Amino acid sequence: MKMKTKKKYNKTKRVKSKKLSSLKSKKLSTKDLKHFKELLLLQKKNLLKNLLKNIDEGKQIDFTEVKDSIDLASDIYDTEFLHNLSDSEKKNLEEIDYALEKIEKGTYGICEICGKPINKKRLEALPFARYDIECQTKREK
Repeated sequence: MKMKTKKKYNKTKRVKSKKLSSLKSKKLSTKDLKHFKELLLLQKKNLLKNLLKNIDEGKQIDFTEVKDSIDLASDIYDTEFLHNLSDSEKKNLEEIDYALEKIEKGTYGICEICGKPINKKRLEALPFARYDIECQTKREK
């Protein structure tokens, strides 16, 4: 009985090593990594620009002025909208920074759930994607 267990373990070990070696061969090229890094840095620059713009717009709303209830409600809505917008932009910035760290570590473009490479088309559309499309779909269900 111990022999069977040992054989199963060795077989599993061989399968895992085959998967790892095939993943290494499917890693993104240096050229691709450079491209995605530039894409992420450009998105980061644009997000920071928009974030600063939204912060400036939020500062321009004057709540000390006497207004009717409709104008006041509109100003409150605008402030809340800008606040929420900047929160989502902050989250995207965190995701971009995380993706840039993954490039440096050599793990960029690999699904964090299954370990398979993320399709380049998906990375073009969402360069800070953490999961391949199959795992992302499962997560959303």
